[in-house]
Amino acid sequence: MSKKEPVLFQIGWNACINCGACVAVCPQPVSFISDFDTIAVHTPCDIACMVCEDICPVSTITHQAVSEINNPQTFQYQQITNNK
Repeated sequence: MSKKEPVLFQIGWNACINCGACVAVCPQPVSFISDFDTIAVHTPCDIACMVCEDICPVSTITHQAVSEINNPQTFQYQQITNNK
């Protein structure tokens, strides 16, 4: 079985209803919970199962591969396209 690439999660805070569903299904240890009772957003997730994205009732959890964030060309392109 191949290991999945680590990801960083983003949460649309304006849409998040703090229901706790993402935390309830997350297989990460308790330390992966943010100060806002959601999954962590500044800590790479090495499990990358994406169950939290699937369970979110308002679809406000997204992710980006850590390798893309660490690649300046990819990160710059995403900043440009997201600012349109």
